Amino acid sequence: MKSAIQIKYQLEDSGLSAEPLPSPKIRKMILFYESAEGGAGVLRRLLDDPQAFADVAQLALQLCHFDPQTGEDKLHAEGVDENCEAACYNCLMSYYNQMEHRLLDRKTIRDVLMELSGVVAKTSPSALSREEHLRRLHNLCQSDLEHEWLDFMEQRNLTLPSHAQKLVESCHTRPDFLYEKDCVAIYVDGPHHDFASRKERDVSQAECMEDIGYTVVRFDVKDDWEGIIAKHPHIFGVKS
Repeated sequence: MKSAIQIKYQLEDSGLSAEPLPSPKIRKMILFYESAEGGAGVLRRLLDDPQAFADVAQLALQLCHFDPQTGEDKLHAEGVDENCEAACYNCLMSYYNQMEHRLLDRKTIRDVLMELSGVVAKTSPSALSREEHLRRLHNLCQSDLEHEWLDFMEQRNLTLPSHAQKLVESCHTRPDFLYEKDCVAIYVDGPHHDFASRKERDVSQAECMEDIGYTVVRFDVKDDWEGIIAKHPHIFGVKS
């Protein structure tokens, strides 16, 4: 998986690290982290694109000499005559994992990779599951249009906001939704926002939010919501 991530995002071998957890002797999980200073943000991209993890798993199958569609064992790398029984330098072996060469066996991971090659990533902005986080957002909605917006996001497996109806005291406003980490405020506007007095208040609130560092994105009932999403993939992700 580490090698496949590096290939997909064109990283140097030193740009990404992987560690077994909770310890090298007890391996229950794998921690991936970008080891280069500053990083390239590839792990965030791996989650933002719902299909990306499956793409990486398919690349990993190819690296391990399996057909990514059928799982058929190709026995060796393309252009190599000698069969790979457990591992070779064309798949799992490298200079950096010499101490673990005796543990490597590409055939034991085929079924896991085949399962991962069909997954769609569903992320949550909190420690809660996506389903529970979405339920709580719905419980805080104050209009049918806000419920509709959340359903629109969920149907496309887009990135969900972190908060709903959270007061921003300095601007005397409660954005319908917040992407707090990204400092993005979402307003979902119904027909009553067409009145001049309400428009004036909306402009004033948006200016205040922008002055304290927020990006304001409005979804009017008459707007092309698909088009707005497409303009901000760094906020909403890519629909699946």
